[in-house]
Amino acid sequence: AAAVATRGPSRQLFYRDRINGTQSQSTLPSASELSNYTRTSVPVNTASSDSSDSSDLFHGAMMRGGGVGGMGGAAPQPQGLPPPKQLHADYSHRLHKNQVAQGHHNFVVGGAHGRYRDYGGTLVEVPEEVYAVRKAALTVLDPITFCWLFLTIGFSTSVALGAAKWTQKIEKIPYWLIFLPAWASHLGIVVMHILSARALSKFISEANENRQRQDSTDHLDRVEYLPLLQRSLKFGLKTGILCFVIFIFEVLLFVRLRRPGIITLAETYIPLWILTIAFIGNGLVCKSQHFLHSVVWLLVFTAMMLSVLRTDYGMVDVIPNSYIVMVLISLLAIISGSLIYIVHGHQIGYYKLSDSQLTAGVFYSTSSFLAILLVAMMGDALTLPELIQLDLLVIIVILAPIVVALAGFGAYLVTRDEFDRLLKYGGQSAVMPMRLRLETDGWTSVASRGAVTIPMFGDVKYEPLDVETAERLSIEPWGPCCCYPAQEDDELPYFHRAANYQSPTHPNSMTTTAQWGGSEAPIV
Repeated sequence: AAAVATRGPSRQLFYRDRINGTQSQSTLPSASELSNYTRTSVPVNTASSDSSDSSDLFHGAMMRGGGVGGMGGAAPQPQGLPPPKQLHADYSHRLHKNQVAQGHHNFVVGGAHGRYRDYGGTLVEVPEEVYAVRKAALTVLDPITFCWLFLTIGFSTSVALGAAKWTQKIEKIPYWLIFLPAWASHLGIVVMHILSARALSKFISEANENRQRQDSTDHLDRVEYLPLLQRSLKFGLKTGILCFVIFIFEVLLFVRLRRPGIITLAETYIPLWILTIAFIGNGLVCKSQHFLHSVVWLLVFTAMMLSVLRTDYGMVDVIPNSYIVMVLISLLAIISGSLIYIVHGHQIGYYKLSDSQLTAGVFYSTSSFLAILLVAMMGDALTLPELIQLDLLVIIVILAPIVVALAGFGAYLVTRDEFDRLLKYGGQSAVMPMRLRLETDGWTSVASRGAVTIPMFGDVKYEPLDVETAERLSIEPWGPCCCYPAQEDDELPYFHRAANYQSPTHPNSMTTTAQWGGSEAPIV
């Protein structure tokens, strides 16, 4: 059997064993057979990529062994045996697949791509061929990551022109000129989706061609590119649908502004009605999102409903303008509070945001606070003392595009950060082990580290606070209001075994499930 390579020269024992193992054979194995063997049955160490020592040991073993098959004299050059550097690449590829199967997805890109540490601080390695497969698959996602950049530029310009016309600072701006930058951004998004579709077609064609080859590695490569393609298609589908809905709303709004008598405000809101009802139903019925997300969309629905009743049905006296302003400020306050919770959670160590995610969180928070100020000024809910001589209309024109630009640019940073993360670590979902605690009724899982998908942030890792940090926060003025999960003390008091307690199943038992604390759970 082949020896397991560990570190330094000792990992070359495999080459020596493979050579000695051929003494009982009349012929050496072919290159394809040896490559298939190394991909399926040989563990490898990726701590070192130097193969010069393996060549020396290879020839040294041939000389000391008296040649192949026990023959004396000079050692003949083996025929069909790949060089050690090629063997090492195959071993690294096999090691990567084993690590993926075990739930490890944060690897180092070998060669000239540099080294990266996983979230636990361990330095690990990804073979060059795996990196190449990821890079090829992510050509589908690369173009559509620029959608937020197009939206930011186009909508910021349109909002600035619209605010100038609303405040009557520039009265003679035609409506088509106001909507033109936004429509141009939609055109750019369509172009990006076309480029993404072309990249997908090219990748599928190359994958089908590779699948027909005799030495195809598609059965290994698909472990990498299938999750990446799924994420790319999901992101492209979401951006395409949202942009189409917003574009239809822009067209209806343009028609209403040009000819108010043609369509009502309720008909103008038709795309937004569909969008808000879908998100509210997704949160309340499917329960696939946090409760606050449903509350936010419910407030959006309420604001639209009040504006329709006030405009289309003439309920100006019943529904004053301040009601709509209060609903919008409440909506923005919830968003601002959630953003503060996330950014502060990163500062104390609960959330593990990347640099781009943290920067985006700061941009989002600034945008939400400025949006509250903007809504208050537009709704005449904010007045300045007579001593302060400022033109609030000018401030509205300045703040409106800044609010849109900060939010859009933060989303663009998150999108590009997600692209870089997928390129380094792959698209497989991380497997987070759960901590167990022994209670009176048996073993039960407790809060431990994991990952959660937060809107506008992507995948965010979290880890419960340690006991010292939780105690320190509890005595601070705002500490009890944060409500961050903390690790529970593992030191448990002595208790008598309950009557319904069942011991864990022995590891050698054929039973695949055990009753932990009165519930059936698979043993992993």
